[in-house]
Amino acid sequence: MAGDETGDSGKPGEEGPPDTPPAESSESAEESEPQWRPVWLVPLLIGLVTVTAGLFTWRAGQLGSSAAYEDRTSVGQTIRQEEQTIEATLGAVDDTVVYVGYVADFAEAESLDDLADELRTKGREGFAREFEEDADELRRAATESAAAAGVFGRQTLLAQTVSGSDDPLPFDFDDQKARIEAEVSIGVRGPGVLEPDRWAQQADDTRARVRALRFAALLLIGAVAALTIAQLGRRRPARWAGLVAGCSVFVVVTAVTLVTVY
Repeated sequence: MAGDETGDSGKPGEEGPPDTPPAESSESAEESEPQWRPVWLVPLLIGLVTVTAGLFTWRAGQLGSSAAYEDRTSVGQTIRQEEQTIEATLGAVDDTVVYVGYVADFAEAESLDDLADELRTKGREGFAREFEEDADELRRAATESAAAAGVFGRQTLLAQTVSGSDDPLPFDFDDQKARIEAEVSIGVRGPGVLEPDRWAQQADDTRARVRALRFAALLLIGAVAALTIAQLGRRRPARWAGLVAGCSVFVVVTAVTLVTVY
């Protein structure tokens, strides 16, 4: 009987192993930790970054339209500038034709002066005076005609009047062309000053701003991705890294873009 009791109960003083509770997973432990940030913070940041990226994209579209307008203006002014050069060349050619007639009239007037001198030596003073008057009238008419055609300016005519010279005024084709181009460029004969190079440079600068804004919007999309990890990540270090990275990119990119590009 005693042997049976001993066999049933086992060795005296020996106890069985204690029951061990089931181990909790690390994920459950992390989920049970207290909140380290407000639940609305990351969604708010995601919305703010998204809106900012949209604003940068909208501004890039506006600047793209401005760049297209500046390109069209540059091309148009380049064409107009070439037209003005052709206009100046043709104007100088026309003035050259008028000047040839002007010189021919002065040559004829000089011939009349020579005839007047011959008549005066022969004692025919009345005829000589008439020839001299005809020569002076021919010079005056030739000068007025050339001046009306724009061959000579007022200062040139005034200088000839003061000097009382009977010689024809000088003329240079290149100088005349340059004078007409200057008149056209300042608006005397044209619409005003043309600056196609400045418009082209401005278009290039605007396109550079467009590229910078699009790159900033792309970086902000990366910030949204980082903040999404901060919101949906299962591990606390990953969520913390995503929040820091997203906020840092957002602050730096937004500040730099607003100051230098926008």
